Amino acid sequence: MAAGPDGSGAERGDGRAGTDAMADIRTGFFEECEELIETVADMLAALRSGEAAQADLDAAFRALHSIKGGAAAFGFADLAEFTHELENHFARHRDGGTLPDPEDIPPLQHALDRLSTLVAETAAGTPAKDAQPGEPGEPTRDGPAADLRSSRLRFSPAADCDTAACLRALQRDGELTVSPDLSTVPELDAWSAEACRLSWDITLSTPLWDAELDARLAEIDPSGALTLVKAGGTPEAGSRSERPSPRPAAAAPVQTVRVELDRVDRLMNLVGELVINQAMLSRSADDMGVQANSDHMLGLEELLRLTRDLQDSVMQIRAQPVKPLFQRMARICREAALNCGKDVELVTEGQETEIDKTVIERLVDPLTHMIRNAVDHALEAPEDRLEAGKPAHGTIRLRASHRSGQVILEVIDDGAGLDREKIRARALAQGLIAPDEDLSGAEIEQLLFMPGFTTASQLTSLSGRGVGLDVVRSAILGLGGRIAVESRPGQGTRFEVSLPLTLAVLDAMIVSVSDQTLVLPLSTIHETLTLRTSDILELTPSSRMLRHGGRPIALLDLGEELGYHGHRSDLDQKIALVIHGEGQAPTALAIDEIHEQRQVVIKGLQAGFSEASSVSGATILGDGRIALIIDPLDASLYRGAARGARRAAIPLDLSA
Repeated sequence: MAAGPDGSGAERGDGRAGTDAMADIRTGFFEECEELIETVADMLAALRSGEAAQADLDAAFRALHSIKGGAAAFGFADLAEFTHELENHFARHRDGGTLPDPEDIPPLQHALDRLSTLVAETAAGTPAKDAQPGEPGEPTRDGPAADLRSSRLRFSPAADCDTAACLRALQRDGELTVSPDLSTVPELDAWSAEACRLSWDITLSTPLWDAELDARLAEIDPSGALTLVKAGGTPEAGSRSERPSPRPAAAAPVQTVRVELDRVDRLMNLVGELVINQAMLSRSADDMGVQANSDHMLGLEELLRLTRDLQDSVMQIRAQPVKPLFQRMARICREAALNCGKDVELVTEGQETEIDKTVIERLVDPLTHMIRNAVDHALEAPEDRLEAGKPAHGTIRLRASHRSGQVILEVIDDGAGLDREKIRARALAQGLIAPDEDLSGAEIEQLLFMPGFTTASQLTSLSGRGVGLDVVRSAILGLGGRIAVESRPGQGTRFEVSLPLTLAVLDAMIVSVSDQTLVLPLSTIHETLTLRTSDILELTPSSRMLRHGGRPIALLDLGEELGYHGHRSDLDQKIALVIHGEGQAPTALAIDEIHEQRQVVIKGLQAGFSEASSVSGATILGDGRIALIIDPLDASLYRGAARGARRAAIPLDLSA
């Protein structure tokens, strides 16, 4: 039987268990690398804004050191060597008590981008062979294993110290030779089980420099029990062994645990089923005529509260800040600017805004297209900006916030704005619109989202292929969101994306239309009112307007638009839902009845069902029936409303 790494002698059988365990450890290492790279990116961002402190530099140094140590332990020589050289630059400033100069930020940012790429390539098993840090004035060495130093350490732990853990952590930095010092061990009759009298003399062969090793010891054991006696064969000036008092203990880190997303998804599905069952119990209690103040109803109300709290807690587990996504967009912006020969600064706001993890992952592609589009199309060349009285460098703002139960993402540039005449001419040349088609300014801007549309005059690595904003719109609609565009000539363009907080549970209104029960998102409904014939303006047999708030708004019969019934000339005493989406004019939807407001669980429709763009999903009601979830902001519902809105531009006498 072969002894395991812990000396337990556990048998591995065919070795697959050990292989799987090592694979899990490697996966954890690469996940940790992403977090550590984010720490270094934070330091560079603080340095760029002038808010960096020595503590930020120390954190970045420790992050790089951890990446290097892990890479060396797994035998990723290219990654370890590259990180080692980048770490040296930070170590020089750290030891000197200084911060990098502003002119060092671009090459350091480039080196960090390269490190991120190298980590991804190493994780995929295809590491690049040309990894070079390229730092200004940075001396190079032949790699972490080419200059081993023999350092002597003294380890005198307290009784509550995890001795084995410290030695295992130290072993990752080189080869250890450990010998116990028994000179201070008392006789058996004077032995105390609560006191630690053992010490160890350690010889460590490591590529770490003196300052690096000293920092590593502080990281492994902040109490000061692990001290550096000699480094490289000579005493270390100012080492930990010569300090009068131990280093103060660091603040306790936030405790975290890594959990597979599939497990969280399964938990969310169970919470969804709990929401459905709670609705069924409430419906059964109503059907049985249970009194509102009875013990049964009070218990159901408590169950409702606990269900909502549980659902909110699971949503918080799934929620993650958009900060890593924004940092990824910063790199894409730099690459696009370099490709286009432009000087572009990306300013991010609201990086701590939290979104469902699934939503974040599916936002990468649309945001990438939007950032590249802003760099390539929206921002002028430096000479053109100077001629227009603007600074030579362009600015793109990427902003995230919460508003009205939704997540709002904005991409704002200070470019030349949209040229509507050019957009219309290009759409006409590409056969996307008819020559005699009369389009408003907002409709011309919507042409940007049509498949195949491009304003690029020649093919480049970034544009000219007719693939871009149409992909953005499709991806956003797939997330149940909306995208709007606003532009001012000479001042810039703003794209606004509104997204649901989660893709699992929805606050909704249950309504009836022509004996059909439908579900509408509560966040899109701004007002409900009872229709009166005197307030309805018949423009044509298929187009109606509603007097509302002193102005006309489009009125649609939801059942007619969905094909549940034909045209109804009499809508008197019907209920209207006033819908007002981002970037859209208010619209009134006529329905037959409102049942209730409650949370519903969103269920996707499988392939094989006929597709309707205005149907975003389905849910199970409290009585067990299936109801379709209608998206009242879908453009297909407003084709008639758009025609009516253009006619409404004619002055109407609303005094009647």
